[in-house]
Amino acid sequence: MDEWLAAAHAEGVMANLEAAQDIQDRAKRLLTRISHAPHTRTPAPLGAPPARITGTLAASILAEHDGDDALVGPTRAASSKNGPYGRFLEMGGVHAAHNPRGYMSWYEDGAWHRMREVEKAGRPYLEPATDDAIQSGAITRIYFDRWLIAQDMAT
Repeated sequence: MDEWLAAAHAEGVMANLEAAQDIQDRAKRLLTRISHAPHTRTPAPLGAPPARITGTLAASILAEHDGDDALVGPTRAASSKNGPYGRFLEMGGVHAAHNPRGYMSWYEDGAWHRMREVEKAGRPYLEPATDDAIQSGAITRIYFDRWLIAQDMAT
C-alpha cells in the first residue's frame, strides 16, 4: 500500500504539471489565432482573448511546478513601458502609468493618446483555455492516465 501511495503521489504531481501544460498550449493558441499590426485597433471582439501583435504575451505563458502543485500564466516578459499587462488583459481593470511622468501614452488608430490611467474590460485567455481543457475531457484523461501509471508501478 505504501508503494502505491508513493506512486500515486508522484504521478499526481506529474499530472498537475501536465494539466498546466495543456492549459498553457490552449492559451497560446487562443492568443495567436488572429493578429493585427502595432498601433491599430484590435480585431478581437470585446470580452474575447486579445489579438496577437508581437506574440510576447503568448510566448510568456509558462507552466511550472510549484511544490506538488503547478502554475500556469504569463511571466514578467509580458510587460510594456507602462507596466505588466498579462494579468491586466485577463482580468481587466484600471491600468495606471508606471513611470516618473505619471502618464502613459500610446499610438492607436492614427492618433496619440495620453492618460494617467485607463479602465478596460477583461480579455480573458487563461479562463477560456482552462474551461476548454476541462470541458473537452483532457484534464480528466491526464489524471486518469497518471493514475493508471501509478497502478502499474505499484503492482
